[in-house]
Amino acid sequence: METINRLQHLRQFQFPETEIAAAAYKNSGTFQAPKHPLMEGLPPFHRMLLKIHSGEQGLSHTEIWLPDRWNGILLGIGNGGMAGSIAYGAFPEYLKAGYAVANSDMGTSRGERSGIQNPDVWKDFGWRATHQMTLAAKAVIHWHYGNDPDFCYFIGGSTGGQQSLVLAQRFPEDYDGIIAGVPANNRTMLHTYFLWNHVHLYRPGERTLFSQEEIIAVTDLVTSFFQERKDGCPGDQFISLPQASEQLIDEALAYLSEKHPAFTKEQLDALQAVYTGPVNPRTGRRIYNGMPMGSEPYHCGIEQCQKRGDSNFYPFYWVFGEDYDPYSFDFDHDLDRLNDALAEDLNANSADLSAFQARGGKLLMYSGSADPCVPFPDAMRYYERVLENMGGYEIVKDFFRYFLMPGRDHGNTGRGTNALSSLEGKSELELLRDWKEKGIAPMSLQAIRYRNGDPKAEVEFIRTIYPYGSEYFPLGCCPPSCEQYD
Repeated sequence: METINRLQHLRQFQFPETEIAAAAYKNSGTFQAPKHPLMEGLPPFHRMLLKIHSGEQGLSHTEIWLPDRWNGILLGIGNGGMAGSIAYGAFPEYLKAGYAVANSDMGTSRGERSGIQNPDVWKDFGWRATHQMTLAAKAVIHWHYGNDPDFCYFIGGSTGGQQSLVLAQRFPEDYDGIIAGVPANNRTMLHTYFLWNHVHLYRPGERTLFSQEEIIAVTDLVTSFFQERKDGCPGDQFISLPQASEQLIDEALAYLSEKHPAFTKEQLDALQAVYTGPVNPRTGRRIYNGMPMGSEPYHCGIEQCQKRGDSNFYPFYWVFGEDYDPYSFDFDHDLDRLNDALAEDLNANSADLSAFQARGGKLLMYSGSADPCVPFPDAMRYYERVLENMGGYEIVKDFFRYFLMPGRDHGNTGRGTNALSSLEGKSELELLRDWKEKGIAPMSLQAIRYRNGDPKAEVEFIRTIYPYGSEYFPLGCCPPSCEQYD
């Protein structure tokens, strides 16, 4: 079919609750997405932007790119933060490799205030928009190419990791393989953690509790503390597995006080609170994990939490109203109200993945040990619950494996590793495809540190990492690997 006819055909596409916002053919090799750098070197493709109406007040947007030379695979791409726009960043890479790619704004394009007392926004952001994106993308592909995808994969990190686990738990038929990076799936509790850190680090007026130099000193000292315990690899400037028992936190703070006597009691008390994590004021019970030691200077760390207000406060406005002061939050009764309103839609905590397992799905999940945005202990506990629910590691490993990247922050700017590959240099997606299409399970991965987080820069070191729960990384134990390659 000629290009002009293919475009006309695409514009005739129809799907329930869906309207075409844009349909175009791009053959110039460049594309200027809204609020995004110019994309260059693109192969010819058809672009489809859909508006999807759900419920009485739901509205989400899905964008789909359809390459002329399609490899037969649909790739869903996750979003980040509160979403609100199409996340174009990964589109060029995968389009060039022949994938049909799809992304959703998750129903939040009208801003955080659109979610105030609006359950349709909660549903779209939590699960519905991602599923509708997938259904629409499959239908568009069949309409455009005349056949269904051979395989469907989804890759996402942070909020995209939340989307990943939503799909595995709620919609096991949607994808054959899923990558869940640093998953923000325990959404209501994660935002309670954000607020807890602000409550204990923010000081009114112009006063700042920690200077930038002091934040770096904290990270240096807690790293030295773990090094002296011989916990991790000699010479590391990061912590591979920063455990956070009450006793260990007390010992680390005593070490800080001894090595840096200038730290005040106020500062040490604040660190105690953020390392411990949110606590119910009535029962004294810890209700979520704390900030991992060694993650203090990174995005979502101490510096950001010292500022009043935060882009992560939107769930509190959604439930309590536009004029609500999150700093008045009661970590007992208000937390109950937050969970009663949002947990069913925003959280993806089900440990029952039997339907995904039964259809042959494959799930790779990873976290960074120095991530203050989505702390690894929650993902680790989720994996442990799956193991307990589904018969243990020997059963679960056949479809779900979890890896911890030593020293990685929420992106790729930390002191530790900042990229994943196989020993042969295959990407995460290539590893997932090998697992699903060839039955080659990832026995180990290479956690790499590129200088300045640039994959084109020199490799500073490589760590072999193993699945959590395996004989090489037993539950509750430390990662064993200290291999380094020049």
